[in-house]
Amino acid sequence: MEINELGQLAIELMDALKDKKLGEVEIKLGDARITVKAAKPAPVIASTQQAAASAAPAAQAVAAETAAPAEELPAGTPVEAPLVGVFYSSPAPDAPPFVLVGQKVKKGDTLFIIEAMKTMNEIKSPCDGTVVRILAQPGDMVEYHQTVVVIEE
Repeated sequence: MEINELGQLAIELMDALKDKKLGEVEIKLGDARITVKAAKPAPVIASTQQAAASAAPAAQAVAAETAAPAEELPAGTPVEAPLVGVFYSSPAPDAPPFVLVGQKVKKGDTLFIIEAMKTMNEIKSPCDGTVVRILAQPGDMVEYHQTVVVIEE
């Protein structure tokens, strides 16, 4: 299986997790293994054949939707994930988070880290303001252009 196909399969699995409210899905194809975990604990799929079967309809359902209602966000500047990866709020598990809700930030301050392909990418504040909402938990998988933090200027 090509790396692009694996990436697409991982995206379909994330959509299936969200739609079916599952906790974790793991698929093994030869020497390749994909594990996708949800933020909140939920029932786990027992068989990889079930996972593959549920991923395809979920992907079709997402494609069939024309306009899903957007989550209500507070007023302010949304800070989006510039890449797909794992969200971390602090530089280390035992370190305090970079920012908390209600904290004032300056343009260029580090807000969070996204780990992609074993590389830690610091995401900086695009403006001065106050953090009014953090939409991800440490360890969450974030998608490209997903709003992660909202800053009120």
